[in-house]
Amino acid sequence: MKKQTAYILIALLLVLQLSSLVKINSLQSRIENTNNIIKSVENRLEDQINSIYQNVDEKLEEQTSLIHNSTTKVGELNIANLTIPIKFTIEPKTVTENMSVYLDFNGEIVQLEKSGLQYFTTKNFAISDRISPKIIIDDNGVKNIEEHKGLKVSNIKEQVFPYIFARFVGQSSYGAHDYRTKGRLVIDYKPSREDNPFIDMKYVIKVDDKIIKETPIVLERDSGLGGAFTLDIDDKYSINDGQILTSNVVAVDSFGFTHECLVTHHVAGSKAQREPYFKQEKIIAPNGEVVYLFDENNYEKIY
Repeated sequence: MKKQTAYILIALLLVLQLSSLVKINSLQSRIENTNNIIKSVENRLEDQINSIYQNVDEKLEEQTSLIHNSTTKVGELNIANLTIPIKFTIEPKTVTENMSVYLDFNGEIVQLEKSGLQYFTTKNFAISDRISPKIIIDDNGVKNIEEHKGLKVSNIKEQVFPYIFARFVGQSSYGAHDYRTKGRLVIDYKPSREDNPFIDMKYVIKVDDKIIKETPIVLERDSGLGGAFTLDIDDKYSINDGQILTSNVVAVDSFGFTHECLVTHHVAGSKAQREPYFKQEKIIAPNGEVVYLFDENNYEKIY
């Protein structure tokens, strides 16, 4: 009888312990959920506070700024000398008869012309230039210098050239001097802001820079709107150790510039293989000059 009672007590203790463990796990789960909710609320509050601070800073800058408005307008690409005209327009908050306005392009001072309450100038730039001039306002010998976001042109390339992105989705292998690849090539493309679409595109395989295969890519009928393309790949290439196999999407835009988008880079027989960096692209002008070359070490390098 005593043993029976003892067994019953042990069973009850086990049930209570199991129940306690379930409740503890449930409590821990609730605590984790509560902590996640608190962190989420904290992140939202932090974002809102940062946004408020940013808005306050922008308002303060607007109040202390001498400039009411500033804009840039990118012109058409001059293919002969590979330059692009950009018009800068500045509207000060106060305009006096003796006021002069200048722009400082890294030490090159350019005086702006006056038209009504605005000042403007047009200057040519290379495709590779990043532009952020300082404004100099001279009013009867009193000079004020400031920067204005409206005058920044961080990437002329994006406005002049169409966008292309290509990636391979699948598997590849190398053995017995054969490089095998199976999957699909996915391409996204769209025209530039200046209505410069791609007019021709192909998929090119090279071994040691010698073309061994080209596959035409049929663009959408209205390629001016851009589009997407998928190419099924099931290929085998014979290459020797040390040789380099590359694949590129090669596209030509309506200005005659060639865009080479690297998809595959394989050194036969090497254990140190790596996928090409995102958006590894080279742009070549009609005269053969390289005007843009992606450099993953410096994120991007423009020639």
